Amino acid sequence: MKVSVKTLKGTHFDIEVKPEDAVADVKKNIETVQGADVYPAAQQMLIFKGKVLKDDTTLAENSVTENSFIVIMLTKNKGASGECSTASTAPTKKAPEASSLPTATVPASTAPVVTSAA
Repeated sequence: MKVSVKTLKGTHFDIEVKPEDAVADVKKNIETVQGADVYPAAQQMLIFKGKVLKDDTTLAENSVTENSFIVIMLTKNKGASGECSTASTAPTKKAPEASSLPTATVPASTAPVVTSAA
């Protein structure tokens, strides 16, 4: 059966599926047809009638029929891992800044002068 897949950018494309296909298989199908660089299966979220489809369910179980449309979104799972790596790098960058702070103890000596003035 033919199902239309709509993207958040407003475009759409058709895929050929079977009612007994698992959602995970449909994601792999989309990845193959559209390209892993565009729609990696691991990052796809498929939505039908406002409901996120679970990988271990079939299209039939989700009432997806001929000429239905599914909305596709990409999650940032892999990007989040990359951000974690970046976050790990960030504290390393902050460590030298922390080293710079003890050098900035000169303004700290200015603080007692302000205290004396008070």
